[in-house]
Order: sequence, then structure tokens, then C-alpha cells
Amino acid sequence: MDETDDVFRYVYSSSLDNRVCVKVGTFEGFQHKPCYEKLLEDPMLRFSGLYTETCAPLMVKLQLWNKGKPYGVAVTTSFKAFTKRWNWNEWITLPVEMRDLPRTAVLTFTILDYAGPGRTVNVAGTSISLFGKSGVLRQGVYDLRLWPDVAGDGNVPSTTPGKGKDASKNQMQRLAKLAKRHRNGQMQKVDWLDRLTFREIEVINEKEKRQSDYMYLMVEFPSVFVDEKPCSIIYFEPDGDQKYTFISKPKLVTVPDPEILLVSTIQKTLLLYA
Repeated sequence: MDETDDVFRYVYSSSLDNRVCVKVGTFEGFQHKPCYEKLLEDPMLRFSGLYTETCAPLMVKLQLWNKGKPYGVAVTTSFKAFTKRWNWNEWITLPVEMRDLPRTAVLTFTILDYAGPGRTVNVAGTSISLFGKSGVLRQGVYDLRLWPDVAGDGNVPSTTPGKGKDASKNQMQRLAKLAKRHRNGQMQKVDWLDRLTFREIEVINEKEKRQSDYMYLMVEFPSVFVDEKPCSIIYFEPDGDQKYTFISKPKLVTVPDPEILLVSTIQKTLLLYA
């Protein structure tokens, strides 16, 4: 039995030159059947993966956003042939270092399917902020809600939030918060009891997914340990609290005079009579 650890260990994001990594897991939940009206409008969709009875070779596109604009280039998962379920189980490295992450960084996930030569269609999309409300970089496993037929929206607020407005009433979200406290050492750890508890949490999550009408994408952010103890990554901007004084009203004002270089008529007359 391990005692609870109330010490908050952290490192600044500005001191890390590691690339941002995220693991793409499983794609589960209720999947909407394709509309036959779209099939009549575009017959080529018949050969896409959405209209097959087996698991289509879908791919996931990851894109970083900042204030509604793309932040870096998008990255996709590698090709994988699925049999019974969609499970990529792949770590994706984004072309952005942690020290370059802005406070308002948002990561979007868009599941794509092929729809003919050189064409793709959006199966579902979701988004999640990289930093929480307290400026702590996210760690651990998240079950993100997917929104069908759209791409992930990187705006704030987003039209495709991975964590819905009713997250406080959701059993999955409530258990995820408790698991986060356990991972951070804020709860007492008992090996045999922890194994039973986490197994029961997995059963509850699977039950919630089957009973809901939503689709979910499981993603995982890497955990950080320092001396085998959990550590958090805090957003920090060097010299961000430095104050600069700007004069709103300058003391000297320059007024342009268009006649300053012209010849004075009075002086010219006096010179003629001199």
C-alpha cells in the first residue's frame, strides 16, 4: 500500500524541446448508416469504405490549431487493414515542440475514408485543448466524442468538442477524473484493489459506449515521470510577466507646415527695397 503524495511536481513547457506526441487508439460507438440520397448523387461513394460490410481502412488526420488557424502541418496515421474493429494503436509525433506550444493550442482529430481516386470524405471529427483550465498539459487516456460527417473544428469554442457540455453528468468523464487523481498520486494505491477497480472502469466505459448514440475515439497523451514520480507540464512563457511602459500621449508633437520651405513674400519685398 502506497501513501498519498500531496507534492505537486511540475516542469515548465518552455524548457522542453521534445516533440508533441499522442497515441491514437480505438474508434467505437454507434455508427450512422450512410444516406442513400448521397449515393444517388455520387455513385462513386458505393466503392468507399462506408458502404462496405467489413471494417474499412480508415485513417485519422491530426492537426494543431491556434486561435482558429492551423499551427503547423497535419499528420495522418499509417495504413492499416482492419478486420473486426478499428484500432490504430499508433503513436503520432507532431512537427511542433512543446516549448513552441501556445496556451490556446487545440488538437483536432478527423477520421477520413476514401471516396474514389484522390478523394476523401469526413467520417467524424473531434477536438480537445492541449492545456487544461489550469494551464496543465493533458496526460493519460481520453474518450473523445466524435461528431459525424464533419472535420474537427479548431476554433474556441469548438463545434466539435470532445468533452460535451454534460461532462459532469457523464459516468465516463467522472471516472476519468478519478483515474487522473489516482495517476497523480492523490489517492492511496492498493495493487490488488487497483487492478479490480480499473477493470471495472473498463467494463463501465464499454457499457456506456454501447448504450449511447455517440461515437468515441480513444486517444492517449504521454505521461511524464521524474525520478519515477508523476510530474505535470505547466505552460510557461519566459519573460511573460515583464512589464513595458508605453507613453500614450507624447510630450512633443510635430505639426507639419507645408509653407516652411517657401519664400516669404514680405521678406522678398523688403529685400527689393533695401
